[in-house]
Amino acid sequence: MIAGLFRLFPASDQRAARQSSWLAAITAVQLLTALAQLSLSARILGPDGLGALFTIIAATSLFYGLLTLPGEEVIVTWVTRSLAEGRQAQAARILRYALSTAFGMRLLAYGVVAMVAPVLGDVLTGGEPADRYRGFFDGASIEERAAGAGDDYVTPTLVYAAGGILNGLHGETLAVLRLADRLHLGLAAVVAGALARIAVLAAVLETGGGLLMVTAATVAGGAVGGAALFLAMTASLQQAGLSGASRSLSVVVPREVVRFQASNFGRSAVEALNRHIDVLLIVGLTDIAQLGLYRAAHQMVDAARRPFEALAKGVQGEYSRLWFASRDAAVKRLLVRFTALALALGAVGYGFIALLHEPIIRIVLGPDFKDAAGPLLVMIPGGFVFAGVAALSVLPAATGRAMPQLLSLSAALVAQVIALLMLTPTWGAKGTALASTVYFLVFAAVVVPFALTTLRRRSSASVGAVAF
Repeated sequence: MIAGLFRLFPASDQRAARQSSWLAAITAVQLLTALAQLSLSARILGPDGLGALFTIIAATSLFYGLLTLPGEEVIVTWVTRSLAEGRQAQAARILRYALSTAFGMRLLAYGVVAMVAPVLGDVLTGGEPADRYRGFFDGASIEERAAGAGDDYVTPTLVYAAGGILNGLHGETLAVLRLADRLHLGLAAVVAGALARIAVLAAVLETGGGLLMVTAATVAGGAVGGAALFLAMTASLQQAGLSGASRSLSVVVPREVVRFQASNFGRSAVEALNRHIDVLLIVGLTDIAQLGLYRAAHQMVDAARRPFEALAKGVQGEYSRLWFASRDAAVKRLLVRFTALALALGAVGYGFIALLHEPIIRIVLGPDFKDAAGPLLVMIPGGFVFAGVAALSVLPAATGRAMPQLLSLSAALVAQVIALLMLTPTWGAKGTALASTVYFLVFAAVVVPFALTTLRRRSSASVGAVAF
């Protein structure tokens, strides 16, 4: 009966709902994996050691974010447009361009990480002695983990960074599976990578390993999940209308695609700064235990936000299909439905976390992290605001306009950095958490007017030119 009612909805709604559901399932696996990884890592390393791990993650991920060219939205928007216009050869070239630039720049980023890894210890600790982190790498007890980067800091950094290479095309491969409407294959690949990652961490907990082995879990998950996703993408090219993608090596694409990618490069850099600049600033403004408490809470709020990112990605491709077919009214109806859904789910989900935050922290992180409750509660409003604008925020990019999201993210980042510098020295982890909420409030305030303006634009103009 439910299936019969579901078929009464337009095909675009059915497709968007189906893809959002598969992406939600993928996100659920990633969410559970992230929570399990956080829980195991917290028990292996303790608050101080977890702070050191987050420092490695922040520094490495920041270089990847600043130096890579994400191709996911290029595939979703411009390959979709080329296929809709019957230009299969052009669509194949755009796909090759997106994949090659994304992977090539990740290789470059890894090279940069390798060069700067020997000095990360001093840089990330604000000039503290290099032996501050000694003990995080040799399985020492929580009480004995007092310091010590030195030469031992390099290996965990390089090991963690290798995971970014092995799973470097995650977003791009999933974008192709979205075009093919075969996201169930993506789910299987993500599950395989998650199992590999958790298996390594469980072994580390059992054997008493340290930070080096914890970072090795990222490599295991990246190798298994990345390979499985690439195979799934290759097997789905025909269903996506890209069966000729392997017949040529040409990556010549229209200039507007390059311009869109350039805007995406700026946006990804800003996103990377947002995700990791807080860690790098906290290291210099407060102690590493406060860093561990804040980022542990932040990871939990991030996990709760992932379903709304999946919902936005699921609806974005359908926005593009409808927009380039000049079906503006259908775009508006789709946006209203999915925004209402996100608001309802956000109210239930974040309300549940707020109500049961203490037992959740005990179960996920353990008793050593009871002080993470304050930062967690402070960040819940920001997570709910993001849920409310998630479906709306991707509309400009879906129509070929990358600049609005870049400007929104940039404004939010500036506000967050100012708040971090003002609040962290006095309020510690709670102040940093408040700065995170400020980020999402400013992002919503800036991106919503851009999205509403996009709705007023004629869809025919978006087909003929790219607005910046």
